[in-house]
Amino acid sequence: MPGRKALAALAVVGACYGLAGCGVGPQAAPQRIDRDAVPYGLLEVGGGVTTTPPGSPTTEILVYLEGKQHLVPVERAVPAPGTIAVALRQLAAGPTRNESRLGLTSPASAVGPFEAGPVRRGVVPVDLPLSFENLGGQDQIVAAAQVVFTVTGLGGARGVRFLVDGQPAQVPGDKGNLVRGPVTRADYTLLAPS
Repeated sequence: MPGRKALAALAVVGACYGLAGCGVGPQAAPQRIDRDAVPYGLLEVGGGVTTTPPGSPTTEILVYLEGKQHLVPVERAVPAPGTIAVALRQLAAGPTRNESRLGLTSPASAVGPFEAGPVRRGVVPVDLPLSFENLGGQDQIVAAAQVVFTVTGLGGARGVRFLVDGQPAQVPGDKGNLVRGPVTRADYTLLAPS
């Protein structure tokens, strides 16, 4: 009579053989799928990161990415209402495949996620992760500008007070000068969309 270990091993081998027959085998040729049978969102071209279920109300927001020498606004469909927190998540997600093909980049997405507080007197606090300090000079300038332009397009914010790990921080303006804040679009006129 086989031992317990031998019986356990036989049970595992039998289960593996049984499960192996449950998989989908290879196809001899590609199969055409009707557009209506493709899951929601998989056919969309260039959309940003979204978790909006079909039929839910959406709104368009602008997220600013880096183009050649300037910031470039790109539209993203997000759940309504488009909040500053949602916009910052979109910014942290970086460019879509299509946006990357167009040459758009995002130094901000290398350091996100970002946390935003409530808007008070037109200024919103944005907490940057410690990794923001590791960005090179121009990338740090562009990342700060991306946050400022993205945030000041929403929720009545006209300026951003930057924090790093919860502490007040200075960020470089477009000429490399350190700005304590609040930081506005006027601090990045050299990068403003053309």
